[in-house]
Amino acid sequence: MNFFEEHQELLIYIGAALVVLVVGYMKFRYEIMFLFSKKETEGTITNWMSASEDGKRYFYPMIEYYTLENNKITFRAEERSEGTPMYEPGTKVIVKYLPKKPDVRKVVYPSSSI
Repeated sequence: MNFFEEHQELLIYIGAALVVLVVGYMKFRYEIMFLFSKKETEGTITNWMSASEDGKRYFYPMIEYYTLENNKITFRAEERSEGTPMYEPGTKVIVKYLPKKPDVRKVVYPSSSI
């Protein structure tokens, strides 16, 4: 009996584990990169954009921040509030972003623990 025949079951488990690791990495690579490479800076809610959907009015904050390279970024956040804006323009937030992909970001609001 050779090595492969003796350890066939173990090799199948190792192969399955490698497949799970590769698929997990491919699915969560941006989250993994974000966890280890993110930078933090202060941002400001500059305004609110409104949109109607199914008869409801939603407000999305417009946030402005400067990267560590001093590039100004303004974007509409994905988070929204229904009815009225949650914060006044001028409210300070923390923006966590990837330096090489500043469009990959998360916003921490004053009462948030994200």
